[in-house]
Amino acid sequence: MTLTRRRFVATLAAVGIAGCSKTPEPPFPELEAAGSPGDLGLAQGRAFADRIRSNLQFYINWLSESGRFSRDELLARAGSFGPVLADHMPDILEEIDGIARGARMSLDEILLINARTDVRAMVDAELAAEAIPACTALALTGSVDGRTALALSQNWDWDPALADAPVVLRLRPDGGPALVSLVEAGMTGKIGFNEHRLGVCLNFLGHTSDGRPGEVGVPIHCLLRAAMNCRDLDEVITLIHSVPRSASANFLLAQHGDGGPRAIDLEISPDGVAVLADPDVDLIHTNHFLDPWLALGCSSQDSPSSTTRYANAVRLAGELASVHDPVPRAERILESRDGLPYPISRYHNPDPDSSTLAGIVMDLTRNRLVLARGAPHRSVWVDRPGV
Repeated sequence: MTLTRRRFVATLAAVGIAGCSKTPEPPFPELEAAGSPGDLGLAQGRAFADRIRSNLQFYINWLSESGRFSRDELLARAGSFGPVLADHMPDILEEIDGIARGARMSLDEILLINARTDVRAMVDAELAAEAIPACTALALTGSVDGRTALALSQNWDWDPALADAPVVLRLRPDGGPALVSLVEAGMTGKIGFNEHRLGVCLNFLGHTSDGRPGEVGVPIHCLLRAAMNCRDLDEVITLIHSVPRSASANFLLAQHGDGGPRAIDLEISPDGVAVLADPDVDLIHTNHFLDPWLALGCSSQDSPSSTTRYANAVRLAGELASVHDPVPRAERILESRDGLPYPISRYHNPDPDSSTLAGIVMDLTRNRLVLARGAPHRSVWVDRPGV
């Protein structure tokens, strides 16, 4: 591997200069909590109240950008997701209520943060098509010390105004699997994995079936948390099919269980769910549908960004096949600036309103996280414990 100046600095940070051992600071604030769903939410609300309020204000401004919806109207729409969660995922609703109490905010305000993708689909399909965050996700296999290895990873790209939004939750819920998740403060789940070494990544998608009047489904980010409550990938597939949905997304899922590594991709829309899987190839996804039937309704492919990043990620995954450990292979792909002005690692280019805010690699074989704050080509990868 070529030792660039950035990698040299990263090495010094990891081992300490002149022999002095020093553990790098976590790139994002972290919270450990255990107990009932309400306890978990209360802990997050108290720990990150200021960040949660800041995130809420961003989404109020973003969702009202068209000028057609007031704050009260947006909160009312967010409140419509409460009864759906009460019916299908009451524990997650209890956790959302705990966040609200801990941050001293209303339930509808925290619902809006968790359902911002779905509210967007409801209130402004035009805005949704134009403002899809440009994430790139990878599920890569390889080998470490003669055994099969699996890494699940992605860059999270979104508005630089949310650079301080991410936090890491380390949760041990009563009666459920322990998990670690990178979230926007105020959310119950986003990108992460659980004690069963089952992880999930997220790509935003747009579909013509999104936001149909009168149709309210389980919010996308609540589905992400629900996936991390599952024991295996088949349970996730059953779960996603079983609940109503009002917005689209892509869930790239992987698990290194007793039967070895396995990865699947779920393209989700209100119209249907496509399961994409091939045990012989790496799985890669950006922001357009790959399933031929769902692709007919794709509304998130208005620019070459998604297809350029997808093609470059596929190419790099092949070119780096000699890097047997999937963790450094994932890091190098997520650092890529190939394909400008549509690179995988984004930094105000070409859109000043979109940058890579976090890189995350989940080592599902060795139970650890590797995180980068900001665009990975400009950042240092920092090892953090897993579950």
